[in-house]
Amino acid sequence: MSEQRIRLDSELTIRNIQPIFTQLSALLTHDEELHIDASQLSRVDTAGAQLLYLFSRTCASRSLKVDWLNCRPELKANLENLGISIPEIAIQELPAEQDEEKIL
Repeated sequence: MSEQRIRLDSELTIRNIQPIFTQLSALLTHDEELHIDASQLSRVDTAGAQLLYLFSRTCASRSLKVDWLNCRPELKANLENLGISIPEIAIQELPAEQDEEKIL
């Protein structure tokens, strides 16, 4: 089994979600181990969190392994507060009141 890697930029927001969605979608077409480099990621809005949720649920349904690399501790803690577990990434439910401009 080979591996695929994607590097996230500093922000995962509604303003830049389309190209990231396209990249993540392309990863799902392979039966390979997925690596996501989150070392630069410092801000995620509601749209970004929803994308991570969709991606994580799809990976789980396809039994794809996802490794999160270099996720900043403060971002990891904030994502876990939203119910996103790093490295497993699993969201139970996203709070509806999240502000899209909230800095994580």
